Amino acid sequence: MAGSVMQKAFVRVLVLIILNLEFWLFSLAGLLVLGFGPALRAIYETFLNHKFRYQEYSFKESWKIYKKYFWLANLHFYVFFLPMLFVFYDLYLTSQMKTPWILPVIVTMVVLEILIPVVGMYTLSLESNFDVDFKNAIKLAFAEFFVDFSGLIKFVAGTAGIIAITFFFPGLLLFISISAVVIWCQLTTKNWIYKVESQIE
Repeated sequence: MAGSVMQKAFVRVLVLIILNLEFWLFSLAGLLVLGFGPALRAIYETFLNHKFRYQEYSFKESWKIYKKYFWLANLHFYVFFLPMLFVFYDLYLTSQMKTPWILPVIVTMVVLEILIPVVGMYTLSLESNFDVDFKNAIKLAFAEFFVDFSGLIKFVAGTAGIIAITFFFPGLLLFISISAVVIWCQLTTKNWIYKVESQIE
């Protein structure tokens, strides 16, 4: 029994490491600036194709996905990343002001700083799971944000936990952290994915 649990844990960690290293390799192939978006799409779809069956993982397959969605994934990535960066910068500037009336503005910006990346990950999840255009994927992602509250709490709390652990152990960023967020997103959105599937059928 203990051996079986250890084996499952080992396999899951191995898959996390494989996906995370692929993410950084693909990101470097795009010189980082043009690599993050397609790298995320590549490891997300690779995980969907094989889950924790590590024997089926192939760099060649992931590379094909990366090349297939290179420009499209970059466009979709920056649709979310640039507004998130803008809000973060505004939040930094606003937090320097010491007037009481600024508090509601700061709260609004914090909510936006959570909403934008979460909707971005939800959109990535929907695009990877379904053959859906970007516009409809965003609509479904926004709906998921406001409708699937339990899934939202799980995803945000889990991602915050991953970020916190990574802060204390920075080496995890290279080996586990990014792929952990991707897999956690898929696991916490599966109820919404099933719901969308049932509507399509």
